[in-house]
Amino acid sequence: MRDTQHRVFMVGWEYPPHNSGGLGVACEGLTQALAEANTQIFFTLPYRFPATVSHMQLIACQNPEEIEAVLRGSGPPLLSYSPGLSPSLNFATKDSLELATLPQSEIEQRVNYYADQVLQVGSQLRRKYDLIHAHDWMAFPAAMKLQEKVKKPFIAHVHSTEMDRIPSGHGSHYIAHTEYLGMQRAERVIAVSNFTKRILVSKYNIDPNKIDVVHNGVTPASRLSDEHLQFATERPMIVFMGRLTAQKGAEYFLQLAKAVIDRIPEALFVVAGHGDQYHSLLFQSAYQQLSASVLFTGFMRDHQREALLSRADVFVMPSLSEPFGLVALEAAQRQTPVIVSNNSGVKELLHHALKADFWDVGKMAGYIQDLIQNQDFRQQIVAGQNEDLKQATWDNAAGNVSKIYTKLLEKK
Repeated sequence: MRDTQHRVFMVGWEYPPHNSGGLGVACEGLTQALAEANTQIFFTLPYRFPATVSHMQLIACQNPEEIEAVLRGSGPPLLSYSPGLSPSLNFATKDSLELATLPQSEIEQRVNYYADQVLQVGSQLRRKYDLIHAHDWMAFPAAMKLQEKVKKPFIAHVHSTEMDRIPSGHGSHYIAHTEYLGMQRAERVIAVSNFTKRILVSKYNIDPNKIDVVHNGVTPASRLSDEHLQFATERPMIVFMGRLTAQKGAEYFLQLAKAVIDRIPEALFVVAGHGDQYHSLLFQSAYQQLSASVLFTGFMRDHQREALLSRADVFVMPSLSEPFGLVALEAAQRQTPVIVSNNSGVKELLHHALKADFWDVGKMAGYIQDLIQNQDFRQQIVAGQNEDLKQATWDNAAGNVSKIYTKLLEKK
């Protein structure tokens, strides 16, 4: 067996299957690829994890008894998932976006409790890792506290920002300030796209020279299920998948449905996801008499989402601001032609995907009509996407992250 290349203490917030979006998926893909490259990883979560993970040491920073079990070397606290027992105020039920809707005092309480638990674990394991790698703002306070005590290099990995999540600019000052402090304190900042890097420089005043861009990857096709959704097979299906929030542009997807149905009456639009706009979107759909043509599925996981992406004739991501957009890669991998917003990071990898401004419903409607009615055009787009996917791997992402680790540790 090869010697361990790097020893990393990662501070996370979510991990599949208890994830609400792309952050957990990205952490899974990246850590698996890093482990295959012989990186030793300790990965903290603010809740108990219900299964074993073979490629790294998961640590549930939930209560002192479980933490002590890890420190004694008696194994990770992989107990039954029971958020109701958590003194960390049910972390697993709140993702980063939902946290922002809570009173600031409660946000700080949740994040600070987690930071204190991470500090305890990280301090006692300090001889077993060489650097700290934290994923998004929820993890930054913990990483900063730990760095201050153990004096190890700290990398802030930015998967999304408050500027993305709340495009109006009226987001949480506490969250935005936490993001700023974390990036200022970190020795290096990893951004998931050049699109995100520009936001970090222009909105957060982060030195561009300390930011490395590492694009996300996608799970190898050989690991995917072969499930296909046998539903409304006679109707062309256009799919949106994501949180139903202002950021994701679901309202524009409904406008798009109206425009396309005027041209292709049999078209079926599927909205897969949940969020604070769910009920208002249902109302809008009914008010515009789209109920027979727009289906709301709610949140979908794993095989369900893979089956839907395989069934889709077109996938649309009309986000107002999308740091990356992993689901677009997943759709492309399923041989589904993709239309993405110009305000997205994934377009930097999916060069052959069709692109439009999120508000340009007419342009997107024209793309959909061409993809449905012109098979040569459709095949051309899919073939181009397949070429793009050859570079969109977690192995490539892990290789780039490993280089950052090496350069950082060489400076010690």
